[in-house]
Amino acid sequence: MAIKIIGMGNRLYGDDAIGSLVASCIGGLDAEANGFQALAFIEKGDIVFFIDAMIMDEEFNLFKINVEKAEETEISDPHRLSPIQVVSLAKKAGNVPKEAYILAIKPERIDWPGVSNEAIERVKKLFQKYNDFLASYGIIINIDELLKCVKEKSNTPWI
Repeated sequence: MAIKIIGMGNRLYGDDAIGSLVASCIGGLDAEANGFQALAFIEKGDIVFFIDAMIMDEEFNLFKINVEKAEETEISDPHRLSPIQVVSLAKKAGNVPKEAYILAIKPERIDWPGVSNEAIERVKKLFQKYNDFLASYGIIINIDELLKCVKEKSNTPWI
């Protein structure tokens, strides 16, 4: 069992890149735009934290994925997977994680160039709010360093 961080997002679509960027800045797996890379990264019994942009009312949130119900998830687009779909496929492959979470950031805009200041501010608030929860899993984030890194990478695709 291991604690795994997986960022998802397309760096060519503005704020959709936020999960990808954050994961690369904190040493997690950057699964890029499709999520299939995450399948080989997840092993049975892992605790997985996905970081992804999500259309929602809240500016940010932490969601727990119901691993038991993940097998009921339909996969309609073979080119892109959501975190829930990744967990579903991992479960079907016998690599069901023990726990899975989504650290979700509401995008301000989904267009190039770069990540919006609003999305970066939401990252800051997300990690401030859930800092103690993440630390209970051994995930220690220097928020100032994270924000500096995200800002540096926010206008450069796939670097």
